[in-house]
Amino acid sequence: MSIQDYRILWVHGIGRAQAGYSVDWRRAFNTYLKFLDTAYIEVLWSRVFAEVMSALGLGEPKIPLTPQEQIAADDLCRALTTILQARGSAVGQAATGISLGDEESSTTTAEATELALLPDWILRPQDYIGEFVDYLVSRRVRNAVKGKLKEQLRPLVGRGYTTSIIAHSWGTVVAYESLIDLEVELPAFQRVDLFTLGSPLWMVQQLLDDRSGRKPRNTRKWVNIHAQGDAIGSWLKPGFRVDKDVSVPNFGNGNDPHGSYFLSGNAAVQRDIVKVTIVEA
Repeated sequence: MSIQDYRILWVHGIGRAQAGYSVDWRRAFNTYLKFLDTAYIEVLWSRVFAEVMSALGLGEPKIPLTPQEQIAADDLCRALTTILQARGSAVGQAATGISLGDEESSTTTAEATELALLPDWILRPQDYIGEFVDYLVSRRVRNAVKGKLKEQLRPLVGRGYTTSIIAHSWGTVVAYESLIDLEVELPAFQRVDLFTLGSPLWMVQQLLDDRSGRKPRNTRKWVNIHAQGDAIGSWLKPGFRVDKDVSVPNFGNGNDPHGSYFLSGNAAVQRDIVKVTIVEA
């Protein structure tokens, strides 16, 4: 395989990602991969929300749901918020080594230290996960979001490319469900490597179209990576049949392990896992 024969697709997580979001990701990973810029393809699924709102002639930043979908979305948002805040609290305590005691002063000090280490999206997850809750409860939104990834994959079929998908956070759900769809929709697309970084698939397995946790049949190798202290990412086994389930240090010693995978110099992820897997391909 030559470097001209490889393609890597980036899939972002929640948030208003803009065109070009993957430039820094590419620079970090390409320190080790040494691919041409043309090898990298950016999937921008957040554009779905702006496109739908524009088509409806609405300026509000939220796609209107049916009454039934809205009820389901509200319930799901509360449930996911509870899970994320509980997990964030546990991660914060583990990071500080502080166990909350009975003394009020001890508790206050511990909580203050813990909160200082948590990113804002853990403290107020309900303000950040709305779009993905819409994905989970609305078939229209789910199909449109997955369509953004599929439209980037379809032109690669039959051109002899070896392909990897590197998905982050809630984008790992998009990537996983899209690959399951493509088994039927695009059977000629085969032997992709899937990297899921900081994946919440463990949290939403029962809300997926295929809840079996199986590896997509078009996927050669599935590698899941989560950083220590990442409140969203976690082990996926045994619920999902990943080939490798790897925990890595929180690179950079910052308070956002969830974003650490893409920091320049994170060799444990970019060189020792992703590059090694790609070279094996």
